Amino acid sequence: MNQFYKSNLLLYDDYCRGYSFLRYLGLNYVTGIDNLPKLQQKEKWNKNEFDGKREILKNIKKFKPKMVNEARRLLSFFQNGLLRITVENEYNDYRTEEEKIELNNIEKMFND
Repeated sequence: MNQFYKSNLLLYDDYCRGYSFLRYLGLNYVTGIDNLPKLQQKEKWNKNEFDGKREILKNIKKFKPKMVNEARRLLSFFQNGLLRITVENEYNDYRTEEEKIELNNIEKMFND
């Protein structure tokens, strides 16, 4: 399992445990990365399955830059004190409503 996959699995787990600021990253994991083909099973694929799995990989390549940008955006909020984890699964969020785009306009994030 590569590091990108592992990291996103952890982010998804944290999103499900209450860190709603991870919404975009968590949903990208569920809708794309979790469907990554398992290479060790490639001998079992027929041509149609192989082509379908290649299409999933192409889509992941489109998501990855957006996910990196979102991770950087969230890190900046932590660095500036606008997001603070207080105890496990709890946090303070001092961002403006406009800055909480992952909560109030996730469609825009997916379509940008």
